[in-house]
Amino acid sequence: MTTLLAPRASHHRSWSTLAAGSGALADGELIILSHHRRVVLVGCAGAVTTEQMAFLIRHTTGFVQVALHERVCDRLVLPEATPRVRAISTLGHGQCVTVDAAAGITTGISGADRARTARILADPATEPDDLTRPGHLVPVRVTPTEFRIRATTASLALTLTDTAEPPYSGAVFADLDGIADPTSVGDRHDAEILAGRYGLTLVAGPNLKGNVR
Repeated sequence: MTTLLAPRASHHRSWSTLAAGSGALADGELIILSHHRRVVLVGCAGAVTTEQMAFLIRHTTGFVQVALHERVCDRLVLPEATPRVRAISTLGHGQCVTVDAAAGITTGISGADRARTARILADPATEPDDLTRPGHLVPVRVTPTEFRIRATTASLALTLTDTAEPPYSGAVFADLDGIADPTSVGDRHDAEILAGRYGLTLVAGPNLKGNVR
């Protein structure tokens, strides 16, 4: 079942556990994840729809990334765009050369095109030639160590989507746009507004304390 991404009667949404977030993803929904002072919209790359991608683009910075295991990036020949020695705390950590699907898209920038590219990235049958470089989605390489300790937002998002959608590994995510202050990225308060407006599940990462159920 996929969430209908239309405004609903607004009401307060509580912050939920990682298990609740994984369950919502398994039901075909997008979630809002707060981790290390970042607030991101997250979906399963292998199942993301055009509607979901359009929603994600509209309510985020539009810089859409797809978290992938290091072994997947190696198989698809996706080199890092920045040196591996870069600190793990930087937002660009693990980002690879941008890609588009090699077939079935137009310009690559639309919600439909980026949704297709995300699904191609998550498909275990995809080969390197199924992607063109550069493109409009940013793969993010997640190492086994990061995945195990959930050190980055990308690794935590990947943990959740791997549990929700085991055959297709990949987490599509982007930083929430500011609602109260449109000139900045979104914060926890903005997340609660958006979740209340659209009935989205709020997920608290291990760093977040407060109202978690």
